[in-house]
Amino acid sequence: MPDPLGDAARRRLTEAVTDRLAACGYDVSRPETRAEPPAIAVRGEETFGVEPLTEADATPTTVVSRLGHAIDRDRRALFVVADSEVAAAVRSVLTDPPLLVDETDGRRTFHAGPDRVAVDTEGLPGATGGYACVRVEDLVGRKAGSDADPTFRWRETDTPSGPVPSVNGVDTAASGPDGRPTVPRLVCEADDRVVAVLAGTASLRTPPAGAFPYVYRRDPADKRFRVRHCDDGTVVETASGFAAMRTAGFVPIPMPLVPEHVLGPGVDVEDAWEIVVEEPIGRDK
Repeated sequence: MPDPLGDAARRRLTEAVTDRLAACGYDVSRPETRAEPPAIAVRGEETFGVEPLTEADATPTTVVSRLGHAIDRDRRALFVVADSEVAAAVRSVLTDPPLLVDETDGRRTFHAGPDRVAVDTEGLPGATGGYACVRVEDLVGRKAGSDADPTFRWRETDTPSGPVPSVNGVDTAASGPDGRPTVPRLVCEADDRVVAVLAGTASLRTPPAGAFPYVYRRDPADKRFRVRHCDDGTVVETASGFAAMRTAGFVPIPMPLVPEHVLGPGVDVEDAWEIVVEEPIGRDK
């Protein structure tokens, strides 16, 4: 979606910081492709990808995406923001704990990401694949057509014990000497109601449809969405698109942002970024 005001703010932030970088001896280049950040600064063995962020950009999805882009190219990300409030929002994603909502006793709570959860529908009649969703009327205080989506939360926990839905290769029943499951349970909550449980983050790799209440898919024949109950594959709703599906009360479940899935295992996030609060050129006082 076009964002002319946001684009102008990002250009001003970029201009302000690149002038400073050049004055500090960095060789600043301007890539001509939108697949790269608006500026790259190099001095000796240090390389920054300049990433201007507006207040609207200071989300886990955007911050993690920009950080991952820099790490993939052996750069550090230089996040450039206009004020301390935006800086605090960006820093909260990157620290305490890095890229997570919370971590307690080795169990993590994840940010929700932009992607959907693709599921394996092999056990359902007419298996066709699809993506997990929930019906908002199943949630306390919600009704179909609500303007706001439920608040989704993915978190690791030790319960329930015993086997839970998983993908091949995940030992769901193993436990350690302390009785805790070797593979944490990955719980998805919508408005604090549990809607799915999986065996660890590895089971996000096309989990079985039965782990979720509903699955949706766009039919290639008529381009309409079919929402099916995951118990038996019964079609419970047909909609012309996402807006109509939401109006009917069905909302896609977002994939969590799992750091090792997004950035790769063992990435040192702490040394991969810097934040600069930069007064943009031309900003009203």
